[in-house]
Amino acid sequence: MSEVKIRGIVLDSLNYEENDKIITVYSDEFGKLSFIALGANKASSKNNYSLNVFSESDFEIFKSRKTQSISKLKTGILVRDNFKIAKSYNNYLFASIISSVILQEELFYNKDFKLFDMLREAIRNINDEVNPFSNMVWFLFYSLKNFGGYWELNKCYRCNKASKIYRKFDLQHYGLVCPNCINENEEEHDYEFIKYLQRMDNNTFFTIQKFPINVSFEIIISKLLLSYYLNEIGIYSYPMNEILKKEVYKDDSFWEYTHKVLTKNSI
Repeated sequence: MSEVKIRGIVLDSLNYEENDKIITVYSDEFGKLSFIALGANKASSKNNYSLNVFSESDFEIFKSRKTQSISKLKTGILVRDNFKIAKSYNNYLFASIISSVILQEELFYNKDFKLFDMLREAIRNINDEVNPFSNMVWFLFYSLKNFGGYWELNKCYRCNKASKIYRKFDLQHYGLVCPNCINENEEEHDYEFIKYLQRMDNNTFFTIQKFPINVSFEIIISKLLLSYYLNEIGIYSYPMNEILKKEVYKDDSFWEYTHKVLTKNSI
């Protein structure tokens, strides 16, 4: 094992034996990794505060040579506690959904500073009540590529051609539909919703933050994203399941809500 220093966001904490913990973090230098924190459950431990879930900390570890093997903690120094996330159940769900995506096995074991920076910003914003729901939505959207996921927002997914105007976003196939390809029995969508999706696609997690937010649109987008992760990518987590229990996400309520929001100003 080699001794290294990392900055990490704590994603998971598991009690191990009597006094120890196994901690999983997403780090700036090595991506996702786990380490054992010996004696972390003792009242006298100096590392306790640095190990809480969602904390941002500097760690000195003895790193395992194998990517997915357990390393060993030497010291942990708290940088930012992000404790306020736990004061709101909704915010806790938003942050937990983000962490559960990264915790998926077989992924994120390589260094990706852009992802680390995005994770750090999302967790900080949720903690500070800066558009917490939107930060979850944006994180899920901009993480799709990491799983090979893709929404067609640059051209019509049916004819594979770009168009100046699109008539709808197909909610089952996750792609735009041009005027030539829309069927007679299909409802057109509010063009502002289409522009909203395209704006997300043309920006990054960081630049999208400066634009106005439409919560109605993002409720719809969030349901589509969660469904995509569950059904298309195959990612399931308890926090995802919990948020999908909310009334607005239940099938009948969601489709009624979607119809009301997306068909009022179509062109």
